[in-house]
Amino acid sequence: DPETKEALKRKYEKIEKIMLSEERISRIAKDIVEHFNKRVQDLKGKALIVTISRKVAVKLYDNIIRQPNAPSTVIVMSGNKNKDPKEFHPHIRSKKELKQLAEDFKNPEKDPQIAIVIDMWLTGFDAPCLHTMYFDKPMKDHSLVQAIARVNRVFKDKPGGLIVDYIGIADNLKKSLAIYTLNTIRETLIDINEVIQLLKEKYSIVASFFQELDYKNWKNLPPDQLPMLTIKAYEKVVKDEETKRIFVRNLVALKKLYALASPRPESYEIKQDLIFFDMIKKMVVKYSTARIREINKELEYEITELISRSISAQPPVDILTLMGKEKVEISIFDEKFLAELNSIPQKNYVKDILAKIIKDQLIVKMNTNPIRYRSLYEALNNIIDKYNIKLITTAEVIEELEKLAKEFKRKIEEGQKINLTEQELAFYDLLVTREKFFENYQEIRTIAKEIVKELGYYIKVADWNKKEYLKARLRAAVKNLLIKAINGRAQYNEIEQLSTEIINHTEIICVSTPPLSFR
Repeated sequence: DPETKEALKRKYEKIEKIMLSEERISRIAKDIVEHFNKRVQDLKGKALIVTISRKVAVKLYDNIIRQPNAPSTVIVMSGNKNKDPKEFHPHIRSKKELKQLAEDFKNPEKDPQIAIVIDMWLTGFDAPCLHTMYFDKPMKDHSLVQAIARVNRVFKDKPGGLIVDYIGIADNLKKSLAIYTLNTIRETLIDINEVIQLLKEKYSIVASFFQELDYKNWKNLPPDQLPMLTIKAYEKVVKDEETKRIFVRNLVALKKLYALASPRPESYEIKQDLIFFDMIKKMVVKYSTARIREINKELEYEITELISRSISAQPPVDILTLMGKEKVEISIFDEKFLAELNSIPQKNYVKDILAKIIKDQLIVKMNTNPIRYRSLYEALNNIIDKYNIKLITTAEVIEELEKLAKEFKRKIEEGQKINLTEQELAFYDLLVTREKFFENYQEIRTIAKEIVKELGYYIKVADWNKKEYLKARLRAAVKNLLIKAINGRAQYNEIEQLSTEIINHTEIICVSTPPLSFR
């Protein structure tokens, strides 16, 4: 009825007048800029400011952009330049402009960082990178629940959203959520003090893995001491698979809570420790002989943005750093290197890094010659399998890996004696599997060279392996070459089969080998 409408109008005007107070808006603008700038140091993303009216939005915007280091900010509102006050005009956009602005806001790499809204974008707008909402507007019931849903999307390292309340919406939100289940309420609204308590508890669990290890001053250690500290820490969390899983799960949970709590002082108190813990986790992911399953997808991120944006991320410390070696110097065929590696008392680390080096170098070789090195790769997997089912100890794994490295070296040297290029040797090894077709090894060597020469005319064409007409021509050319060389020592269908294998072999050497893992 008219009286009710008039009463609501007077109440609204009274609230708006209070909220337009210059001192109040100035303080809120300063607080938002300081809070948001600290928050994005640890968690890249966007923010919405929800205000009561366009007039308040414009005044708040003017105060924000005057702040030092103000984030890029826009107002999202409707309007008519022919009817609205002049100060509104810069913020009134066409439908096309609003659509583009929405797309830019959803992109974490583009500006704006903050959007001030009144009603728009509070329902039906989904920006996963939105991690903070500043409320300066009385809201309740379904509209309030819908609004906070904008910020509660999980995205990369963002575990959930943060609500900053300037108007007292918390009680209204709890009442609004009463129509939902208790679980929904807890998932939707968690008090920041509860987050801080959980942060402290989870930090204690993760820190307990490194008892009796003096890591607090890790950032100030000289370069020759930090590697050994990280190796000792690594050894503590890879004692067995269960210990490893518990460490990783708890660290992932700690990082989530850190992101939620930032920029509270309690989160900054543990920041340096968290960076150290994350370095150790990165070593586990990189060097560990177990591929950890059934953990959150955060494991796919190594040193996450919540760490790296604020402090230079530390790379995983490895044996190269410890020994002061350049990457090019590393070699499992170097007796001195193996001796230095074995001198490290943390044998789980020795085992893991030795397995990784062999695996990495085998994969490189298998990309050009799977026939020569496939048996070694299978032998490596066999060693891993025996360790996984506890048939051999860590010391025995190291011993078998060293034997495998020697056999690897022998295979390489044997190939070098044939005096062929890597590509020629790959086809030589394939042809040797049909040695009965040829008079002697010298003939095989000559044919391998001719095959590589023939291939050169075709594989220089971009995406040659996706063009069937090129593959058909190449197959015919190889077949003719083989018919001429074999000269009746094989059946036509055998030559046909060998030609197909050569073409397949050409494709295979361009494809990476699947990774191996200790389970």
